[in-house]
Order: sequence, then C-alpha cells, then structure tokens
Amino acid sequence: MPNLVMVERDYKEIYNKFTSLGPLLEKNPVGAHGIAFPVKEQYEELKKSNGQITVPGVAFGRPAIETARQAAEAILTLSSATNGKLAMKAWEDAEKKTGMELKDISAGRAGEKFTFNDITVQPRQVIPTPVFTGSNQGNKRYSPFTTSIDHLMPFRTLTGRQHFYIDHEIMLEFGEAMPVYKPTLSPVLFAGKEHKPLAAGKEIVLRYLTPHGKWNIHSTYQDNLHMLTLFRGGPHVWVNHQDALQADLKDNDWVEVYNRNGVVAARVVVSHRMPRGTLYMYHAQDKHINVPGSAITGQRGGTHNSPTRVHVKPTQCIGGYAQLSYGFNYYGPIGNQRDIYVAVRKLKEVAWLED
Repeated sequence: MPNLVMVERDYKEIYNKFTSLGPLLEKNPVGAHGIAFPVKEQYEELKKSNGQITVPGVAFGRPAIETARQAAEAILTLSSATNGKLAMKAWEDAEKKTGMELKDISAGRAGEKFTFNDITVQPRQVIPTPVFTGSNQGNKRYSPFTTSIDHLMPFRTLTGRQHFYIDHEIMLEFGEAMPVYKPTLSPVLFAGKEHKPLAAGKEIVLRYLTPHGKWNIHSTYQDNLHMLTLFRGGPHVWVNHQDALQADLKDNDWVEVYNRNGVVAARVVVSHRMPRGTLYMYHAQDKHINVPGSAITGQRGGTHNSPTRVHVKPTQCIGGYAQLSYGFNYYGPIGNQRDIYVAVRKLKEVAWLED
C-alpha cells in the first residue's frame, strides 16, 4: 500500500492546477506497472504545442490542458504507447530491471509520435511498450504475455515465471494459496419481505453479470448512432430463450430487472446462446438514451451497475508483495460484484415520464 502523507491544498488554485500540466513531470519519471522513464523533453514540447498558461499564479508558464484536445495531446505525447522516443526509454528501463535485450521490440517505430490529428484521420496501431505484457511487433495481433514468451522477459511475479502458488500469509489464512473454486452465493434478492415490490405478472430469478461491452470500449462508442441503429437503440439485457418462456418474455419486450440494490429498465434480447439461469447486461449502458420509467421506483430505470454492489475481499488488499499490488479505487482482480441475483419481469406499461 502506498505511504500516506499529509498534503496542504490551496483551494483557490484548484482550477489553475486542473487546467495545466504540473511541474513534477520536469524532474520525476512517469510510467506504470513497475516501468518508469523521464519526460522532461516531452514536457517542454507540450509548452510549444499546447501553449502555456499566462494567468499569474501556480500554473503560470505550464503547458495548458484547458481543452479536451489539449488533454488528449498531453496523453499522446507522454505515453510510451504513442511516442516512440518514450517507448525506447521504457524498454531501456525494462532492460535494466531484467537484464534482457528488449529495445529491438520498438526500435523500428522509435521515430513515431501520435498526435490527435493522426488518430482522427484513421485508427493507429499502438507502439509496443513494456508497460503492457504483450507486443504487436511485426503486425502481430496484441496478445498478453507475449514479451515473456517470445523475448524471455521475466513475468511480473515473485519467481519471474508463471506460477499458481502464492505463499503470502493472508492467502494461506484464507485457503487461497492455490487456485480454488468457490461457488456463487445463494440467490438472496431482498433483505426481507418488506423490501420486495408488489408482484405484477410472472417473473424469474437469474444470476446477474455485467461483461465488458459487446460493441463498445467502456462508454466509448456505446451511444454511437450506428451502434444504436444496429442494435435495439438503447439499454438491453440478454436472457436464455427457455428462461424467457418461464417469465412470458418475448424478444424486444421491455423488462424490469431488480433486487434490493436497484432497478434497471431495458429491452430484453432472447437468445439460445445465453446460458440458462444467467442474465447479461453488457456494461457502460448509461442512463441517458431511451430509458423508460420503472414501475417500482417511479423514476427512470438505472444503469448496469444499479443492481450490483461491491464487497471488499481481504485477499485483494495485499500490496507490496511480488505481483500483489494494492491500489485505491479498485478491488481487483476478481469481480465479486458478480455474486448477485435479480428478478426479471415484463413491464406492463412503458412510461417515458415526459410530462
């Protein structure tokens, strides 16, 4: 876990700090996943390409990131996946840490530097970087861990190899030093009868999963007009065709999906490709396009996260031990929010709440 330190904030300067690129990049390296490289040269470049803040104060003379475009240019300039010079610096750092010769992985693209215009004109293939474990060198499709397999770069584990046994005392205490199967929790929908909405028609209880988007990358492209036109035009959930029969659901019906945590209103996709007993709502379906009201709440149905909740798992809080690296804001790597069940029923009346 990171060290905790007290920091004084001058709240009058928050806006100026938010719209400028701070001074630590001049002297401190950047990076991720144990890889770090200096970016002072690129910081100076951004002063010219983005312009500098002219308002007196803490941000004066710093590269501007007042607009979304300037922020994107800063990301592209400072990333080892989009700036060939930094890719080479990153591989140099990896060579020092591993003792392996690795710079040749990106040497052929050392002169490339993506700009916002470049990625607007056409999609670009990222430059191989040791921040990630895969390499697309030689027009290969990206696949994880290829740098370890093809170039013998040690895995980021205690042994430097793929391994299944973790001897950390907390993993031992919880019986998870080796991979172990743990079944899903029992299907509890409500804390008590008083929490359950009045029944209105047939319903079925299903396990609730929120996989990565089927046609989008997180929220990107989900509300793209082409995608909305091609598929249902708004929020949708997937169920097995035999499960749908039990709840009198037909393809494209509007449904409510609910439990004690929240409610989703969406169209149902009935498919034989779905496993029985399970409902999918592909994630990042936000509540701003074509979302009707819920009969349970009287408000618009929620997002894919409305029925979920996250439990803190002690084994996920381990940090500073080989590949176990705790970080705030994410209890990875498993999705313990997947131990969730929902009831699904047809919406008798679709209310758009437009009055």
